[in-house]
Amino acid sequence: MFFYKADMFIKLNNSYMIMTVEKHTKKMYNQFGKEYQRTRKEKHNSRLYNEFLEVPCMIKAIGNIKGKKLLDVGCGAGVHIKKYISKGAKCWGVDISRTMINMAKEKCPNVDFKIGSMTKLPYENSSFDIVTASLSIDYIKDLIPVFKEISRVLKKGGLFYYSNESPVASARERYEDKNFKIVGIGKFFDKKTGKQIALGKGWDERLVDWEMVPGMLMKTYNKTFRTQLKNLRESGFELIDFIDCKPTPTFKKYDPTAYELFSKVPLFSIYVSQKK
Repeated sequence: MFFYKADMFIKLNNSYMIMTVEKHTKKMYNQFGKEYQRTRKEKHNSRLYNEFLEVPCMIKAIGNIKGKKLLDVGCGAGVHIKKYISKGAKCWGVDISRTMINMAKEKCPNVDFKIGSMTKLPYENSSFDIVTASLSIDYIKDLIPVFKEISRVLKKGGLFYYSNESPVASARERYEDKNFKIVGIGKFFDKKTGKQIALGKGWDERLVDWEMVPGMLMKTYNKTFRTQLKNLRESGFELIDFIDCKPTPTFKKYDPTAYELFSKVPLFSIYVSQKK
């Protein structure tokens, strides 16, 4: 009886955390969504990773989608959908933020956009050939309910593409003291103090706090590759491809140092799965 009550407490506590992060994400995008989108349009340094790394890699990954019915989950301001339409897909979009959906409707006025959660998609079973989710899965603690919802709205044999921080990037650890600051994986040597520092969090799954734009404080979950693969399989998917994203040459013009780094070490990866 004691253990049963403890398990119930953990489940309730986890559910509370999921709702808290989801509500927090909604609040942040509703409040700061226009400012966030402005930084993307103006190609601020922090947004180069969207425009010249994730977006072109996702567009390339989905290949020929002419005539396909495509749902973009966490569609934001419709940046990806506009490109999917140009490739001949018939698109739908869903996002938790009203601010982002309103901007998406302005960008793509002929697309049916809905406000909704990934955990309960407002669509019928077997409605789509393809589902995409760009840098949005990491707002969710428990991936299985989301993956099962995506499986539900996909046709049998349908494809699910989602991007996320790469397993390599997720394993990086930050170290900082008054003499030394670094982010990476491996053994590092502080010449001033003679101190050796071992960095890396390859097995850690954690909630990370970070700032998207000034005042826009985000919470995202780091998941290991094993967890993501296991959750996909438990939700009826087979992983059929895994793509490490490389920056486009244009990235180099804006930030040559970051371009060089992320040409060697992937920041984002795309998981390509098929519904069984």
